[in-house]
Amino acid sequence: MAQFSKNTDDSELWRLFREGDEDAYTTMANRYYAKLIHYGQKFTSDRQIVEDALQDVLVRLWVSRRTLKDTPSVKFYLLKAFRHQLFKAMQNFPRNPTIQDDTQEYNMEFSAEDHYIQQETEVNVRNEVDERLAHLPLRQREVIYLRYFQSLTIEEIADILTIRPQSVSNLVQRALAKLRESWPIILFLILDFLSK
Repeated sequence: MAQFSKNTDDSELWRLFREGDEDAYTTMANRYYAKLIHYGQKFTSDRQIVEDALQDVLVRLWVSRRTLKDTPSVKFYLLKAFRHQLFKAMQNFPRNPTIQDDTQEYNMEFSAEDHYIQQETEVNVRNEVDERLAHLPLRQREVIYLRYFQSLTIEEIADILTIRPQSVSNLVQRALAKLRESWPIILFLILDFLSK
């Protein structure tokens, strides 16, 4: 049984997974599971649909592993495959409301008082950021999430959304302009959170 650390490169995990290494597959799935669930919940509040769509993607990956090609970005590949599967699943359940709350899970340690105070402040600011982002149209929220929270390039986002890179740039600019109008300091907060 192979042991992989948090620092094991995605491309190495991908290569081993394609060769049939179950441990590499499990490590890769665990690495992106929570991020993909969070991404999916931006489109529907029905967690079961999100989890089912992600499971479908993971099963298909394993079944077709030997025919998959190398990818320059495992995260990008998984986001694109998951988004496609989720939208397909949501078409079968059109009654599902889109989620309005844009919360994210946190890994907090309350081991010392100063950590607690810092984290409490971060949570308050993060809640404010989430509230402001929730007022954006879904497409603008999605590009902000992909661009700043997942660190994807404009071209990668365009590929995921199947739109032109210029359209992605326009969506990002419009979203940032709306955020600036409602709360000028938000850009600094977003950039600060993303650097952590």
